[in-house]
Amino acid sequence: MYYTILQNFVKKLIENEFELYTAFHITETQQHNRVILFKQQSPILYIISIINGEKIELQNHEIFMNKYLQQLQNSLTLYHCSKIIALTVVIGEFSQQTSQKNSTDISQVIHFVNQKELLAEEKYFHAWWYVSCAKKTIEMHKSQPQNILHIKQMILDCLENKYQNQSHTSLSEIAIEVKQKNIVSLKSNNILLTFHLLCINSFIFLGMILLGLKQSAILSLGVEHYAVFNIKQYYRIITYCFIHTNILHLIQNSVYLYYFGMHTELLYGKIKMAIIYFFSAIGSGILSALCNDAVSVGASGAIFGLMGAVFVYSYYHGKKSIGMNYMTLLLLVVIALLSGLLQQNVDYFGHFGGFIMGSLVSFIILKYY
Repeated sequence: MYYTILQNFVKKLIENEFELYTAFHITETQQHNRVILFKQQSPILYIISIINGEKIELQNHEIFMNKYLQQLQNSLTLYHCSKIIALTVVIGEFSQQTSQKNSTDISQVIHFVNQKELLAEEKYFHAWWYVSCAKKTIEMHKSQPQNILHIKQMILDCLENKYQNQSHTSLSEIAIEVKQKNIVSLKSNNILLTFHLLCINSFIFLGMILLGLKQSAILSLGVEHYAVFNIKQYYRIITYCFIHTNILHLIQNSVYLYYFGMHTELLYGKIKMAIIYFFSAIGSGILSALCNDAVSVGASGAIFGLMGAVFVYSYYHGKKSIGMNYMTLLLLVVIALLSGLLQQNVDYFGHFGGFIMGSLVSFIILKYY
């Protein structure tokens, strides 16, 4: 049972862009009693260690991990990160028949984990969770984080047997299989979609300027109430987001698109980011057309949707899952939305519509896909 849970848990981690640290798969890890995975998500490097609570001495593992994490501190720049979040997941109570001696050992293991307070070092902190396979629960000290990324739910899903057994498939084979599937889903560590959106916006703006078509493009492709709802030019609710009025407008949107597009693409993958981006643009365009009489253009509505996507991810997976507290993110979004009310020629209805649609679509994706 332990190995089945381990396989399924490792598979889910790898599906979410964790990688096996193979240097530790030599001696005791041949029996899979200690498995370590990592994920580079700037500015944070995540380290997950999974150990067999009935085979590994926890004090020795703590010493081992402290040395390992201290070494990683000196090479964080290689990962383009500035902080480490480490989590040790101790799996226990998985045997169908437990002897009195093992029962005593497990109670000591549970006590050890439940007494581990979260103590932050200079550039890292090390969290501890105990997973009871018999009770199907996760236990921890009250100071420990209640969730990191979405790892807690993945563990609970594995305990509920929601995923099929992997038989005798090795962890390395699982990693290869998952990576092949990720190639199909276009989920990777680069930001090609964000880059292409930036290039498309820039090339369209440059073409309008060189051909002298800026004003006509705004009037014929921008979103506007009469054109959308009376003439039924529905294409405008998507074409408007590729048109910009001037170079300053383009630069401002490009800066925000790069930052929030980069985070959204790395967190969700390219296909899901594309879905979020274009649904946000549509939601922004519809609300703008409903509430404004003037012609509206620009990618800001879709970008606010990406802001909503990053905010929902941070809220859904834990405050520190992207290196920034979700309340800080919410404050930034509120300030950005309110700033539109204080400026002329800013489509704050479009901003609000994009944020709401992006948040809603992101929540649906995270909950069901």
